[in-house]
Amino acid sequence: MDFELSEDHKLMKRGVKDIASQYGVDYWQEVHETGRQPTEIFDDLAKGGWFGAPLPVEYGGQGLNLLDTVIVLEALCDEHCWETTFRFTMSTVFGGISLVENGTVEQKERYIPEIAEDGAVWALGMTEPDAGLNSARISTFAEKDGDEFVINGRKQWISGMEFADHLLLIARTTPYDEVDNRFDGLTMFIVDPNDPAIEYSEIPLDMYYTEPTYDLFIEDLHVHEDQVLGEVGNGLYQVFGMLNVERVTAAISGWGAGKEALDRGVQYAKDREVWSEPIGAHQAIQHPLAEAHTKIESARTQLRKAAWKYDNGAEDVGETANIAKYLAAQAGWEAAEASMSVHGGMSASQEMGIAACWGVARHQRTGPVSEEMILNHIGQHVLGLPRSYGN
Repeated sequence: MDFELSEDHKLMKRGVKDIASQYGVDYWQEVHETGRQPTEIFDDLAKGGWFGAPLPVEYGGQGLNLLDTVIVLEALCDEHCWETTFRFTMSTVFGGISLVENGTVEQKERYIPEIAEDGAVWALGMTEPDAGLNSARISTFAEKDGDEFVINGRKQWISGMEFADHLLLIARTTPYDEVDNRFDGLTMFIVDPNDPAIEYSEIPLDMYYTEPTYDLFIEDLHVHEDQVLGEVGNGLYQVFGMLNVERVTAAISGWGAGKEALDRGVQYAKDREVWSEPIGAHQAIQHPLAEAHTKIESARTQLRKAAWKYDNGAEDVGETANIAKYLAAQAGWEAAEASMSVHGGMSASQEMGIAACWGVARHQRTGPVSEEMILNHIGQHVLGLPRSYGN
């Protein structure tokens, strides 16, 4: 693994920064104040083809790899546009990577160009209130009826439904008590999020988050069998195959929030003077920022390593991706904490933008996978320890 960025990587970073540099701190403050989506930069990124970075050329993508995509997301974070990284997980991963790995030729030809060329948004309908992280216990059920499936159930914490072009819905097609393996019997469906059989309502949040999230109520949703993505009954395994990529791209969102908070904290420590000297001259201010920087940079290395292992088919990519997610979330949180302390009471002001970074960084320690579940995975599958949680 070469730690020096290639010339191609440097060109990609410049291309992305040319777009992102047009959207400065004032732009993002206005987005926060109005609570709207930053559609302008999404449109520009789509025109540049960046949502299609790791997608096949024959379907309108750029044919790049995951490490290339990580470099693109880093460039966005460098230019204060860390909030755009969530959209890459929704569009490029939930939609694009899922289709590349599991779609039919017809599905790829229909849907991937929308992502690669227009940045089409895909929501993932997986989490349920009574299942949580125990995905095998999903109860939303799809019953076969001729050449259709009729789906009923409920989903929760589904990001982006209001503006999603497509919904990747996970439902049981065989009851839990009828399968040999608890992960069997779940299926992925490509669904129209605007179908009248789906009702959704936004979940009020008591903290800032970049993508609104929703409760979904599904009643007698008819989906043609052609809209099954992959194999009937094999859907959860297909989701697992996507998770290593999601771990990396989602981790960059929390990492980027922390990096943004750190960058602002460092600048504030240089500019803010008390008793005729910058507050950054004091070790009580300087050391937490320096420590946060070391952890942000260490997490960056682990994220690139995980992407490199995915691109090269390493057997232990799952371990590395989980470690990257764990370290990036912790580094982002600690950087945001340090910046909150540096800003003092001003850290709560919308003007500074630190509280927004802080809230997102903290949430990334819980979702899309919690630190505890990552440690469970490492304990059991890497260290060979006994399973430590439920059946």
